[in-house]
Amino acid sequence: MAKKRDIEVDESIEDANKIHEYKCLRCGKSWKNPVGHFYKSKYSQLFIKNSRYSTLCRDCVDELFTMYENKYGTNTACILMLYKLDIPYSYSLYNSVVTKNNVFNIGMYLRQASNLKQMMFQDFSQSILSGEISKSKDDFEEEKEVKWSEKDKKNRDFCIDVVGYDPFYGYPEEDRKFLFNQLMLYLDDDDIAQDPYKLSQILQIINNNKQIKQLDIKIANLDPLKDVKDISSLNSIKNSLVSNNDKIAKENEISVKNRSNKDAGKSTLTYLMRELRGLKFDKVEENYYNQLRSEGTQWAANVSQKSMLEHCMFDESDKREVYQNQLDLINNLYKELDDTKEQIRLLKIENDSLKSHGIEVADGVS
Repeated sequence: MAKKRDIEVDESIEDANKIHEYKCLRCGKSWKNPVGHFYKSKYSQLFIKNSRYSTLCRDCVDELFTMYENKYGTNTACILMLYKLDIPYSYSLYNSVVTKNNVFNIGMYLRQASNLKQMMFQDFSQSILSGEISKSKDDFEEEKEVKWSEKDKKNRDFCIDVVGYDPFYGYPEEDRKFLFNQLMLYLDDDDIAQDPYKLSQILQIINNNKQIKQLDIKIANLDPLKDVKDISSLNSIKNSLVSNNDKIAKENEISVKNRSNKDAGKSTLTYLMRELRGLKFDKVEENYYNQLRSEGTQWAANVSQKSMLEHCMFDESDKREVYQNQLDLINNLYKELDDTKEQIRLLKIENDSLKSHGIEVADGVS
């Protein structure tokens, strides 16, 4: 018995040392090295003894995909091929590949799928159980719909009110939400809305930040060992955008980096008035007449004039200039008064005309 057991052990060692050939069960071609010839399904239970490589070579996968695509369309062809390869299907990943490349590529889908954490330890059976294969484009768009919180909406409306238009019109909703919340950080200062160039530079910084965010997402989904060149290229683009942002911020003094008080400016009169306008509080509107004729304003003006007379040493030339300025100011005020009186007269005539017209209409109806 011992001898027989020794023979069995020797046979198993011999089988283990045999060179394994990877054969395509459709075309019959075989290779000693599967890399570059077969797709691998990391978590499939169907190809364990084949080092988890599928039994269809890449050429046959492409031929079958083209045949299915011509018969049933691209999306269905994708599902059928992933079923044969025992790889999970995701409509969002399928749509992402199509959007970025204008056409679907099965190899690109598989490369991205192998790097996604949500597809770890899954095969095609999970796509059936979760109902993923029955999802339509409408289902995908509904899931993708971005939810705006009340704070997000408030920031959006405030930004549009300050800028005077929607600076991110036409952007995807997810990007708009990010961009408005970014822009909100720069609009605390009252002078920004009055400086179109400075505002345009802020918008450029924010758009650059959006691209940096997208680059970070791409880099996070790449394998640092396999995709060294792609990561290096993306990091180069990212560094260029970051450098550009730093330059714009320093030249225009608009950087919010390292600000100790992020709520700076929110206690200013302008900000508070914008807040109250958003709440439809009409009394927040300025009333310059009451301000100018108020007791406090008159007191400040009298104190200022008295102080000037007591402490300023005017010579004849200064007095003549002051006198001339007073005459010019008085003439301008009389002219403004005459214009206002004429405007009031015309408005009264128009008002009387409208009233008489309203009476005639009422008489006609009766």
